[in-house]
Amino acid sequence: MEREHVDMNRITPDEARQALADVDEGREQVARRAVAPWWYHVGIGASLLFAFASVSIGWDWIPFGVVGGLFLGPYLVTLAAKHFTGVSLDRFQATPGARRISLVIGILVPALILVGLVLEWGLDLRGAMAAVGVLVMVLVIVLGRRLDAVLTRELGRPA
Repeated sequence: MEREHVDMNRITPDEARQALADVDEGREQVARRAVAPWWYHVGIGASLLFAFASVSIGWDWIPFGVVGGLFLGPYLVTLAAKHFTGVSLDRFQATPGARRISLVIGILVPALILVGLVLEWGLDLRGAMAAVGVLVMVLVIVLGRRLDAVLTRELGRPA
């Protein structure tokens, strides 16, 4: 009885090759769809730009910048990208290469914020945080495109 059960679960070499080919095809499809739409990184960067520029505009705008630029804007852009691509993944943590790029972003953005705040409030250089916002937007777009290339490469690897 046990022997019959084992025989029913065996697959032939051809079936195994086909199963691996199906897995590879699925990975390639996910890799192609995981690439963010062209507007995703621009939208995230613009949201962050608004958040940083709100500091330069004035105290009354800071709450709008925090809520709109740091939370609502990125959330809505990410939600739209998930709907557009049909793939829901944490693109910043999905693969080892994506995590490395996210680490770079995670180090550079707070450092730029600190420099901007020192210039804006410490040295009274008006507009410094808005300038930092522009730098962060460019950084997010450039590294975001690089992240997409890494995601495509790493997710599309054969099994």
